[in-house]
Amino acid sequence: MPSQPATAKILVLMPMLPGYEAVREAVAATIDRAGLGMLRLETLLEDWEWLDWLDQSIDRCDFVLADPSRHNPFVMYELGVARRRRRPTLVILDRADSQLSGSLDGSAYRPYANDALDTFSARLEADLTQLATPAAARNHSGDLAAHHARAGELLAQLQQTSELPLEAVSRGAFATRLRHAVAHGSFADDFADTPLGAAGLLAAITRSSRMLDTMDAIRTWVDGRR
Repeated sequence: MPSQPATAKILVLMPMLPGYEAVREAVAATIDRAGLGMLRLETLLEDWEWLDWLDQSIDRCDFVLADPSRHNPFVMYELGVARRRRRPTLVILDRADSQLSGSLDGSAYRPYANDALDTFSARLEADLTQLATPAAARNHSGDLAAHHARAGELLAQLQQTSELPLEAVSRGAFATRLRHAVAHGSFADDFADTPLGAAGLLAAITRSSRMLDTMDAIRTWVDGRR
């Protein structure tokens, strides 16, 4: 009999603080529903044990889901290590925050709220399914001019439907943001026209994409175009 394909594994990096229990449960249920394997720290470890766990987990995972809410220093460190090893990454963020950390500027993160986790879970599942496709981590060459043109078209369309003061960054800033997204695996040419890819292009070109209200508008608009 032919062997079954291995289940893709996602490394989940989330705060282990009080108040995050519900979203941790929602994320775990979503990953299970998507048919993915989950690697996640469930108990507090000594620093050396934590670092050893992180190294082994990054080696074993196919991609990463990270929640750096409140600029959590442990998650930010873990995410930095994972991105240096070019693991495709999806970022989620608590709506109680006002903005994403500046070091993640240009990321197409998914906001969530504890009183709307069912809606968040359904949308997260679509993101994870897209990110887990084999093609998502292969083609990184790309045509920057074409991506910039497409991002400009998407922003113009979004501006017509949004009351937010949305502005584009310079072409150079867009190129830098997109290159970083490609380098750490959260954007690939092969899914540029998918909802997740469109959100990535908008995150790279929109000046205020660090702000929760802006990214919430981007993700809601892109989800509505499915």
